[in-house]
Amino acid sequence: MFRSPILILLLILGTAPWQQAHALYGDLPEMGDSTGNLMTQEEERRIGAEFMRNVRQSLTLLDDPEINGYLQDLGRRLASHSDRPGDEFSFFIVQDPRINAFAAPGGYIGINSGLILNTGSESELAAVLAHEIAHVTQRHLARASEAASRMNLPLTAAILAAIILGGQDPDLAQAAITAAVAGGTQRMINFTRSNEKEADRVGIRLLHQAGFDPTAMPSFFRKMLPSDRLYREVLPDFLKTHPVTLERISDSENRAAQLGKRVRTVGNRRYQLMRAKLKVLTSPTPIQAIEQFRSRDGDAARYGYALALSRAGRHREARREIGALLERNPATVAYQLAQARIEANAGRLEPALEIYRRNLRLYPLDATLTIEYGMALLQAGQAAEARRLLHRYLTAREASPRIYRMLAQAEKAAGYPVASFRAMAEYYYLEGLTLEALRQLRHALAVEGISEYDSAAIQARIRQLRQQAALEAESRREKQKPR
Repeated sequence: MFRSPILILLLILGTAPWQQAHALYGDLPEMGDSTGNLMTQEEERRIGAEFMRNVRQSLTLLDDPEINGYLQDLGRRLASHSDRPGDEFSFFIVQDPRINAFAAPGGYIGINSGLILNTGSESELAAVLAHEIAHVTQRHLARASEAASRMNLPLTAAILAAIILGGQDPDLAQAAITAAVAGGTQRMINFTRSNEKEADRVGIRLLHQAGFDPTAMPSFFRKMLPSDRLYREVLPDFLKTHPVTLERISDSENRAAQLGKRVRTVGNRRYQLMRAKLKVLTSPTPIQAIEQFRSRDGDAARYGYALALSRAGRHREARREIGALLERNPATVAYQLAQARIEANAGRLEPALEIYRRNLRLYPLDATLTIEYGMALLQAGQAAEARRLLHRYLTAREASPRIYRMLAQAEKAAGYPVASFRAMAEYYYLEGLTLEALRQLRHALAVEGISEYDSAAIQARIRQLRQQAALEAESRREKQKPR
């Protein structure tokens, strides 16, 4: 059993009804960590993992390993300079044009694609991540739960998801908010204000220590301020959950000025490339993507143009564009990966495979290379090699739904049906579809000639998932009760 984070609901981003509560900021001290009756970090992580299963059911996440890898590297670079550098973090991108970001227990931090596209520099993007990281490292989420009741894990995570994702399900969000109000509105409002101020202060310090421009935080706030003034009744999500005031801007500017600039620019090029790729992936049509980059002003635009051409099936032109970039910068991994994708999309699999093999020798457990090489191997009919690649990765790295889905495909094509069903079960479980996961495991048990070892392992997993399914059913009944 876990403490319910009812009070957490108001400090996590996505609680639109509380924008007025955020609008005023008292001069409150930095709170730091608490030694009170907090949920443990293991409890936070388990709630966060369950929360992510709700997220995957409710939202469309960006399924691009390269951009996700970039965001993960950026976030971890910031987190490594925090007061708790050993904490685990998982960063992900929601495919949504609105400007928003949010943090959840256990270090899960989501960023909307629209926010990334509306940043003007890597430091501005890092400023948003640093603010969210601060919510986690200062244990705002755990401290918010001190006065809450106890609840089962799926229900806790489901309420979190209802609030954080309230824009997608406003009725469910409002019901959970109503329950929170009954527990004491003013205390929660005050707690939220102080957390936002602390997250700004700690975030600016992280920016500076990680080598980013600390003035990027007030700079991003100033971008938001005109919208806050002009569209008070219809605010962007970011402004609802991060109300921008002149006092907040002034406070962050003063703190940034005291720290001074200490900026490394080596990563900004990668930011520009990944931002260009994100534009291509989120464009409604390939033609619109091409039009965005037709002028090709700068390497990032030319890279985006090459990707857009490939998306439109114009592989010869795409190959020419990426080839020109590689002539000037042959060691840029993003260009090499783009070249491999272009070749694979054009049906030229052997050149693509060679590019992946060459880079994997340098970065043997890189998630982006593993996923893209695995996809190319499956496309080339080399399922046994894809299977070996994915098993090697899983011995050292945490699995994602994408990895399990690919593994299921490789196991099936290589002649291992039991393993294929088991991998698909884990894929569905991570996607929040517990009943479908159970169905896959029952299919595995029905395979003729299944070993005793596999049968015992599958039956043990079925028992675990049945318990999970029962808890999820209980959480659904709780949510359906009249408030």
